[in-house]
Amino acid sequence: MFGKILNTFGTRSLAAVLNLLIAIILSQYIGPEGKGQQGLLITTIALILVFSNLVGGATLVYLVPRFKTSQLFLPSYFWSVMISLAAYGIVYAFPVISSEFTLHIAILSAINSFASINTTILIGKEQIRQANFISLLQPLLIVVLLLIFFSLPAFINIYAYIIALYFSFGISWLTGLFLLRKLPLLRDFRFRDSIQAIRDLFRYGFLNQLAHITQLLSFRLSYYILNSFHGEGSVGIYSNGIALMESVWLISKSISLVQYARIANLDDKSYSQSLTVRLLQVSLVFSLLIILPLLILPASAYVYIFGEGFSGIKTAMWALAPGVLIYNINIIVGHYFSGTGKYQFNTLASGIGLAVSLISFYLLIPAFDVAGAGWATSISYFATSLVILYFFRKDYSLLKSDWIFGKQGFRQIRQELRKVIHREK
Repeated sequence: MFGKILNTFGTRSLAAVLNLLIAIILSQYIGPEGKGQQGLLITTIALILVFSNLVGGATLVYLVPRFKTSQLFLPSYFWSVMISLAAYGIVYAFPVISSEFTLHIAILSAINSFASINTTILIGKEQIRQANFISLLQPLLIVVLLLIFFSLPAFINIYAYIIALYFSFGISWLTGLFLLRKLPLLRDFRFRDSIQAIRDLFRYGFLNQLAHITQLLSFRLSYYILNSFHGEGSVGIYSNGIALMESVWLISKSISLVQYARIANLDDKSYSQSLTVRLLQVSLVFSLLIILPLLILPASAYVYIFGEGFSGIKTAMWALAPGVLIYNINIIVGHYFSGTGKYQFNTLASGIGLAVSLISFYLLIPAFDVAGAGWATSISYFATSLVILYFFRKDYSLLKSDWIFGKQGFRQIRQELRKVIHREK
């Protein structure tokens, strides 16, 4: 287990570096407007994937050991096709992004969803390293292809990125199918025998994905509202700022992997709560240590990294910083509720965060541009985190003194790490 956690952390870290390289390459070659187009395009694909994952998402990890693979594989693929077709009609009818990208978005969403289904089935089969390899393959291919395309003057535009997406999504999809080749993906499928599997796909998928849908909407609706009031250039600047700041969560999300696995196997409520408090304190400290250097760097440094026209990144980062730091509460405490099976609190907190973000975006973005988007997003993060903290306090059975971090806190975390390492051995 510990080796798999380390492998996952390493994969996420490398993927974060590669995604930063993608942002730098695009910013340097196609500027704020092109980077804004890319931000809108990939965000729309991500939103469609969230709805595709209502059936083919993380729920597969739970269902793969319980049903034949073919009973899950075909329904998940079929649902992805239906969602992509529906998305084409919606994006065409409501052009939140230039209509020239509509067909590309629909096709890329389907391919990306297929690749995601393959990866999730691998995780369900406990083939974590293979799944991590595919997750790393996508951004790596995009970086390589962008460097090749942008070396040719005729390809220095947003379509170089779109072509790179086709290659990276497609190769990831085919790689996943190759790794799953020994499983009965198509044979042995009988619709009559798969009704219960399909019901469970929808039932568990809806419960699991509802919080993710509201969460992603509250994170990324700002792109579309920013675009409608201030154009693609502002989206490009803001998307780079938010990518840098959200990279801080790599620490807390990696910590939450250990936390979730541990709490899910504990019957001791008080100990689970105490562990959550300790991990939250560690997460906040490390996140603050990462945020401060990012804020201290002068605006000229970001212009040097991303290119001319990106001086506004610093403004976005300062506006986002308080919310990004406080959102560690939602990441860590949210995994406490997931580990104890109380998903409804995460969903409710995310829903309130979405409502707050919508109001804040329309109040602040028209008047304050990138800074307004950052402030509104921080307000949303604060709202989500305070709600989840409120539910945690209501569920809390420890003393106030347990919030004080000292030798006992260090000892508890060290003991947990030793237990994880011991289980791995």
